[in-house]
Amino acid sequence: MNRVRSIILATLLLPGLALSGACSSEPSSTSKESILDPDGDETPAGNGGEAPDDNGDEATAGNGDEATADTSPDSQMLTCDASRSPMFNSRDVLNMRISADFTKLNGAPTKEESGSQAVIELSDQSGAAPITANIIARGVSRFHCGFRPFSLKFEEKQRDNIFAHLGKSVKFVTHCGDREGLSPTLKADSIETYEQRLLMEDTVYQVLDQLQVPSLKTRLVRLTYHDAPTGKEETHLAFVREPEDEMAERCGMVELEELSGVDASQLKVDQHGLLLLNLLHDFVIQYDGIEGKNLVTMVDPDRMAIFYAPYDFDLVGVSRPDYVANEGRTLEQNRDAFADWLRRNQSPTLFDQINMVLGRADQMQRAVDQSNMNEENHEVFSRWLSLYLGLLRDFGACEGHTDDPSRPLCHVEDDHGDLPDSASVVDPGEWSARIEPPGDVDMFAADLQANTLYSLGGRVPLELFDAQQNLVASASDRTVSFKPSQTGTYYLRASLGEQMVSSPLLPSPEEIDRYISLYTDDHGASLETATTLEAGKAVEGKWELAKGEDEDWFLLSAGASTNLHIVLRDTDTGRIEVSRRDAPAEELPLEEYLLEGDNDVSSLFEQPGQYVVRVIQLLGLRANGSYTVTLQ
Repeated sequence: MNRVRSIILATLLLPGLALSGACSSEPSSTSKESILDPDGDETPAGNGGEAPDDNGDEATAGNGDEATADTSPDSQMLTCDASRSPMFNSRDVLNMRISADFTKLNGAPTKEESGSQAVIELSDQSGAAPITANIIARGVSRFHCGFRPFSLKFEEKQRDNIFAHLGKSVKFVTHCGDREGLSPTLKADSIETYEQRLLMEDTVYQVLDQLQVPSLKTRLVRLTYHDAPTGKEETHLAFVREPEDEMAERCGMVELEELSGVDASQLKVDQHGLLLLNLLHDFVIQYDGIEGKNLVTMVDPDRMAIFYAPYDFDLVGVSRPDYVANEGRTLEQNRDAFADWLRRNQSPTLFDQINMVLGRADQMQRAVDQSNMNEENHEVFSRWLSLYLGLLRDFGACEGHTDDPSRPLCHVEDDHGDLPDSASVVDPGEWSARIEPPGDVDMFAADLQANTLYSLGGRVPLELFDAQQNLVASASDRTVSFKPSQTGTYYLRASLGEQMVSSPLLPSPEEIDRYISLYTDDHGASLETATTLEAGKAVEGKWELAKGEDEDWFLLSAGASTNLHIVLRDTDTGRIEVSRRDAPAEELPLEEYLLEGDNDVSSLFEQPGQYVVRVIQLLGLRANGSYTVTLQ
């Protein structure tokens, strides 16, 4: 299961299960309740800066080695039912009083020490019996708040009260409140700011809920804290957040943490669901989730497919442009980045999902209108929706016109042809290419000499064919080496398949300009082409690449007194990786960084045996470079 919990937001976009418009949701109540006290004092609200689950076991994005779910276009649509809980059948602010040891909850040094017995009362339900539960603090960064977020934990699932159909544990997002040493990100300058942060985060949840896709439901609560030891009371805003496993269940799935009896290695990320996740992240400007944080991971066990739902929207760019990851960008600047992401990733599925969003535009605007945010933040959210929905409408009109260069919003110029007849002619060396939009292929033609050692690599999957279209070599994760059997023209095919071009809102240059190398090499990067080192003989090596990583492989037989030195010249740094050829599969290579000058790496050969030594170029201030390897 650990392997699945470390799944990255793999960027493959292959035929899968479309989520467009698939989930049902109950309509929101149109009534609102003022969040100002009768005497005009603002009720403090939190910044929603809620961190991962109580145990910090956040579902994270991993290393992208998961395969794509093999689903046909006519596979059954994922349908989410409306929540059965009475907690979410209204948008009215719920009046609640909790009596517990809040001195302990907000002051204990650890979460485990913060718990106490709690009695919950609902003033909106006269005559209702009090509800008992355990209360415990949660959060990571927000654990340092003056008022910590918390969970109510019931001995059994509730049936005939407001918590029915919410399982045995319900999370509350609270106002943060001042505390000595509180981080600048969480600290607010006034009660009004704390209040508005909470309302803005809740509004993002409410907007996404209108899309009827997997998303956690929320309900605002005017919460009276009764501290049982002191008898003190104070009232602040909070919101209840739907349990992750309950959302998964109403969507016909199982939360990953609850999954049992399934071979986790067979789980595959659903790629249409992944595209939707990225679309939603960009739509709400969620930089705090692009590395796999703040995701609910769900599994459809029938299809062995993984889906994600985003959450934790306290630091999105709509409401918190001051957050360090948002870099103070304006809504217009973020919209332009979103437009670039749309253009680079255009596909039939993306157009379908955009149409789904546009079909719910009125409901999304209504969710903003019904929010209790102040006038200034209402304006911000309305302007955000206007800008972003306007962009989606304009981009939606690109469908069927993506090859028209007169439409810069739609058009992605093809920098290289996709067939041998239209291949770009190159000399062996290194270059870059833009592999976009999904499905793009770039083809290159190079003249190679028979029985000459070449190496192939880069940051894109590559296939090399001869003139008869026979596959000669392929590279994906590591550099590979080969010797052509014939002199002639060879064709290099670069493609990401249907993979998304870039997932983050602002892609780094290497995610756009994909590095490719096909070069004449002095030492190969495979067992078959590796150079064997002999004791007492110095071997010269050269790193042929100016921009990338050249790998030179060597074989040696090590004994108890093996002495290996590598002298770097004309370069900044390198790296050596050492592996025993007869080592068990789980044994990791030993590695060490190399600096200019003499590097004694003898300590890497801890026991006698046959070894593979990889001497790897690192890109520094000075490219290329040479070295000498001496085995004693």
